[in-house]
Amino acid sequence: MTEEERRMKIIWTFTLLMIPDVLSSISVRGYSGGGVSITCRYDRKYTDNGKYFCRGEWSTCSKLIKTDEKNKWVDSGRFSLFDDTTAAVFTVTFRDLSEQDSGTYWCGVKIFLSEDLYTEVNLIVEPGE
Repeated sequence: MTEEERRMKIIWTFTLLMIPDVLSSISVRGYSGGGVSITCRYDRKYTDNGKYFCRGEWSTCSKLIKTDEKNKWVDSGRFSLFDDTTAAVFTVTFRDLSEQDSGTYWCGVKIFLSEDLYTEVNLIVEPGE
């Protein structure tokens, strides 16, 4: 495998189509040193709501990135989030993966005075080649 092929394998992101209330759990595989891109769908009536990505148990998850911004990339450390209100999806990009990043994550949509909407993401990070 050439260096370029290796780099492309690591850089290539895995896109997940997550549909809240339809798919409760998704598994994603990434490679150490690479990244994943997770696309989270939501109902169009929530385009004005805040979006976030967190890790841990749902009831106590730590928010890794969140935004109220629309149609604009927001960066925080190894994470970026873009809320595409036209398509009613938000995309989370998770860079510089390591095997320790394997675990449970959540795509969340903030709902005022109600339980947030969420989709579980199970991330498995394999050693890079």
